[in-house]
Amino acid sequence: MTTSVFQKASPNTANTNVFNNNDLLVFWYQPWVETSSSAAKLQCIWLETLNDAFRHEIDFLATMAPVYSKITHCMLGFNGPLTPESMTSCYHQIAGEMTEATFNRIRRVSELNEDFKERIWCEL
Repeated sequence: MTTSVFQKASPNTANTNVFNNNDLLVFWYQPWVETSSSAAKLQCIWLETLNDAFRHEIDFLATMAPVYSKITHCMLGFNGPLTPESMTSCYHQIAGEMTEATFNRIRRVSELNEDFKERIWCEL
């Protein structure tokens, strides 16, 4: 026996078709669960990837903070007397650290795209 979403109204009511709340919930529940579950999973994957991107940016900033401190120490002469040779060696060292940090950042960001695709395909 099949039940209809519309409930037959009694002869005393003006409307001939009235929704029963329970029938309405059953009518919308299954499609809603199927779509919202998938959408929620995709949104969760997107948020995890966004979280990874923020974490990588924070790691980059944490790597760069000591580099800026070293620049300040070099410019103020805390590492010894200021000579052109000491400034040059300090800048070369700092440039190397900044380059390495930037390459690590670029590598991590490029991996995020592949991780995101893999997470979505695993979910599908």
